[in-house]
Amino acid sequence: MNKDYLLLKNLYTLLEAGYSIEETLHICQHIMHHPIITKMIDQLHYGESLETVIISGDFPKLFLEYFYFFKNKNCLSEAIQKSLDICMMKEEYQNQLKSKLTYPLILMTFLLLFSIFVVFILLPNVNQLFDSFQIQKSLMIQIMFFFFYFMPILIISIGSLIVFLLIRLFFALRHKSYLIIEWYLKLPVFKICLQKYFSLKFAVYYHELLNEEIDSTSIIALLNEQMTESDLKIVLYEMNNRLHEGEALEDILEDFEYFDRLFLSFFQMYMKNPVQKQSLAHYIDLTYEQIDLWISQFLKYLVPSIYGFVAVFVITIYVSIIIPMMNVISDI
Repeated sequence: MNKDYLLLKNLYTLLEAGYSIEETLHICQHIMHHPIITKMIDQLHYGESLETVIISGDFPKLFLEYFYFFKNKNCLSEAIQKSLDICMMKEEYQNQLKSKLTYPLILMTFLLLFSIFVVFILLPNVNQLFDSFQIQKSLMIQIMFFFFYFMPILIISIGSLIVFLLIRLFFALRHKSYLIIEWYLKLPVFKICLQKYFSLKFAVYYHELLNEEIDSTSIIALLNEQMTESDLKIVLYEMNNRLHEGEALEDILEDFEYFDRLFLSFFQMYMKNPVQKQSLAHYIDLTYEQIDLWISQFLKYLVPSIYGFVAVFVITIYVSIIIPMMNVISDI
């Protein structure tokens, strides 16, 4: 848990325990050193409310997005807690993904470094030995040598392309560039991830407002008004406009490429039986389980594939370099 989240956890815990806002901040100041605490105390002395202080504070963007929403319908400590719970869940999944991807990334890094060693150190010496012994390279060996030269270029190119696409996507989400996002929706893998991302985020907000006994049109209008800084605004703006044009929400969602089929199924069940408000809660729980399953399946195939690729690379080196050199030595 980073310092921001630890501070927020202490904040809502002490507020729930009945301490005043100023007492809570002074206790937090004794628990840990965080420059934002002093700034918050100073702002409170100038008459700012704690809500305003938190929103203007240098907290994670995701927390502020959810807090801005929850503060309008919950008490302050509960708004902090709910927002923090979502952020902590996201951080937990990120840490799980990082820990599971660490080993495959180490293997890929080893393969890249080994291929660079082969290209810049091993192959020049081997070519020199072949020339000194006047060994003619067969067509097969020439193809293998080309494979060695091509390997680091391939790995670097694929890695650079993936990093570029991810950075461009994060930039598009941060700046709500819907044209770029719609381009990503045409790519199968990114489409699945984006649909799951928007569906899950929309379901969290929508489910929270269902408890307020608000109709669907009002929920969309309220979210569209509140979520001005969220990337969900891309979805809400279009939905709100189409609702004002007289389209039914079910038809809009069915025609909307931002949501996945599982979400639409659960939402349709809710629309048929509005009393059953837990449909979206079930979707949220199932989605987190589905993400776990996807990660496990991805790694299940990724790690053996990397092992197989490394094995092929080593065998190719053995066949194209070691065996010819051993034949030369045996002839001598």
